[in-house]
Amino acid sequence: MISALLLISDLFESDDSTTTDSDDYRVGYGYSSDSAESCSDSEESRKSIPSHLDNEWFLKCLHVSRDVFKELYDNLLPQLKTTKRSTAYEKLAATLRYLAKGTCTSDLGVGGYKAMPRKVFQEMFPQTLNALHDLICKKYITLKLQNNDEQMEAERYFETHFPKLPRAALCALGTHIEIAEPTDEKHLYYYKYGTYSLNALMICDHRKHIRYVNASFCGALHDAQLWTSSDLDKYFAEEYVNGKSNCQVLAKPMFASKPWIVTPIGNANPNSPEITFNDQHAKAFAIAEETILLLKKRFRCLLGKPPIPYTPAECMTIIHVCCALHNMCMADPNVK
Repeated sequence: MISALLLISDLFESDDSTTTDSDDYRVGYGYSSDSAESCSDSEESRKSIPSHLDNEWFLKCLHVSRDVFKELYDNLLPQLKTTKRSTAYEKLAATLRYLAKGTCTSDLGVGGYKAMPRKVFQEMFPQTLNALHDLICKKYITLKLQNNDEQMEAERYFETHFPKLPRAALCALGTHIEIAEPTDEKHLYYYKYGTYSLNALMICDHRKHIRYVNASFCGALHDAQLWTSSDLDKYFAEEYVNGKSNCQVLAKPMFASKPWIVTPIGNANPNSPEITFNDQHAKAFAIAEETILLLKKRFRCLLGKPPIPYTPAECMTIIHVCCALHNMCMADPNVK
C-alpha cells in the first residue's frame, strides 16, 4: 500500500508554473478553465463531476468511460474529502490521469485537461490510490467464475477455437514493469540495461480480463520461478484433483509442466500432432500477450517511460489498481 512518496522534482508538475499555492484551490483541475464550467464557478460545482464532460472526454483524457469514473467517484466520495486545494473529483481525475499517461507534466490544455500542481498531487495521491485499491482490486480481480454461464462460455470458446486444449481456459505469464531505482536491495530489482523492475505474474482469460495479478516479485526473479513463488500451484492442483473443468493453465516453456500447467511440446516433428498442438497453444496464448499490451497501452504508467517513481511496494499497488481498472473497462460497453 502507498505510505510515502519519493519526490521526483518535475514528474507531476503542471506547465502552469505561475500558479501559486494560494491560488491552487481556485483552479479547476481536470478540465480547462475556458470550458463551459470555468474556474469562477461556485464551490459546489467543484464538488461534482462537470456535467459538460462527455464520455469521449473521459476516454481521451483518463482512459476510462464516464460511467466507470462515476462508479468510482460515487463510491470514493465519502473518503476523498474536498479541501480548498482539491476536490474529490479533482483527486480522482488527477490519479487516473497519471495512471493513463504516466506523467502529469505538459498537461495544460491537452485534451481540455488542466494538470494539478505537483505539490497538491503529492499530497493527495497516496490516499486516493489506496482508496481505489481497497475499493476495486478484490472485486474486479478474481479467479472464481461469477456464474455457470461464464464457465460455459469459456468452455465453448476453447472447444471451438482450440480443440486440442479442451480443459484450458486461462493463460499465465510474467511481465516486467519498470520502476525507479530502489533505495534498498536494488540488486533484487535489477532487470537489464541498467533498469529496475517488478516481475508481475498475471493470469488472463479469453475475454482479455486479468483474473489474477501478483506484482510483488522482484525484477531479478526469472519467469520460471514466478509460479512456484506464488500461491497458484496449490490452487490449481486442488482444482485439477477435484475434477473441475477448465482448470488447466497455458504457459510458456520456462514454466514447469504439470497436469494443470500446459506448456508447448518440445522437439515436435513437422506435420505432427504435436505441431498442431503447439500451434493452437501459441494462438491461445497470444490472447494473454495481447491483454498485457492492451493493459499497458491503456495505463501508460506501466510502460516505463518514465519508470514508476515510487518504492517497490508502492509500485505494486499501482500495478494492481491498473489491472482492476482494466477489467472494469473491458466490461463496459462504452469503452472502445
